[in-house]
Formats: sequence, C-alpha cells, structure tokens
Amino acid sequence: MTTTINQEFDRLAQSVNQTLTTHQQQIQLEREQIKCLTQLLSSCVNFSLDEHCLSAIKRLTELLEQQQQSSTQVFNILTTLTQAKDAQNLTIDQSGKIATCLKLELGELAQRLKIDKFTKLSTATHNLATWSRLMIAYPDPDGYQWQFPSSKRGFYHNSRLQVIGTKTVDLVENSSLN
Repeated sequence: MTTTINQEFDRLAQSVNQTLTTHQQQIQLEREQIKCLTQLLSSCVNFSLDEHCLSAIKRLTELLEQQQQSSTQVFNILTTLTQAKDAQNLTIDQSGKIATCLKLELGELAQRLKIDKFTKLSTATHNLATWSRLMIAYPDPDGYQWQFPSSKRGFYHNSRLQVIGTKTVDLVENSSLN
C-alpha cells in the first residue's frame, strides 16, 4: 500500500516537473523575443515610429500579457494543489490529468456499484475483459473509473482485495478542490 502511494506521488511529481519544465522553456523563448523587440524599439527612439515599429510594440504588448497570464495560471494551479485538503488523494490518471483517487475493498465496491452478486465481481478480477464488461454494465455513480486489480494475490482472500478508482479533477482558480 505504501509502495502504491509512493508510486502515485512520484507520478504526480513527474507530471508537475514536466509541466514546469515546459512552462520554463516557453518563458525563456518569450523573454528572448521580448529582449529583441525591446532592442528594436530602443533603436527607433530618435525616429518617428513607422509601421514596423508599431507592429513590434503590438507584439511586445501581446507577449507581456501572455507571459503574465501563463505565470498566473501555473501559480494558481500549484497554490491550489498545495492548499487542497484532499491532496493525499490526488494522483495522475492514465491520460495524464490530475485525478482524485478512491481505494475500496472488493466487497465495498460491489455495494457501491450495486452488483447483486459479490461472486460476479470476484470472478471478474481474474479476467480483464470480464472486468471491463462489468464496469461498463455497472458504472460508478460518482464517475470513478475502477482499475483492474492486476497485483499478484496468491492466497489473499478476494473480499479483502483493494481496488483503486480514479476520477478527473477540474482545477478551478482560487478553489481548494473540495
């Protein structure tokens, strides 16, 4: 269980790191463009502004606005994540989006999905195709997607088997995800 949590934290850290790296590269490119545009405008100080200079001013203004918006967006997302009361339940789903995670024992999942026979769910844990059909037939009321329990169980009793469900979380500016 601790291993799974550590893996989820590692995946979340990798995703945040990738997002920040991409954002940093974009900011670096924009800074270089801003520097070039500023130099161009500085060279035109003693002359009347022609069409080319006006275009450069417009582009400089657009870049400054984009940089401010993107920096604010990354700041808001990171602030939201660090202030979230349910941060320990956050993970990255298979499509790379931030998701909330719910872990239930097989018996609890059967009750949640209103599967009348626990044996039906228990049998499905041995075959991915059967599991998929059952998850389509009995969708989760809150929209969680339940992962096929792929760990080696050995003699572990099936009713104690834990299943992980994920649901994509939409980040809203200035909210705490709760």
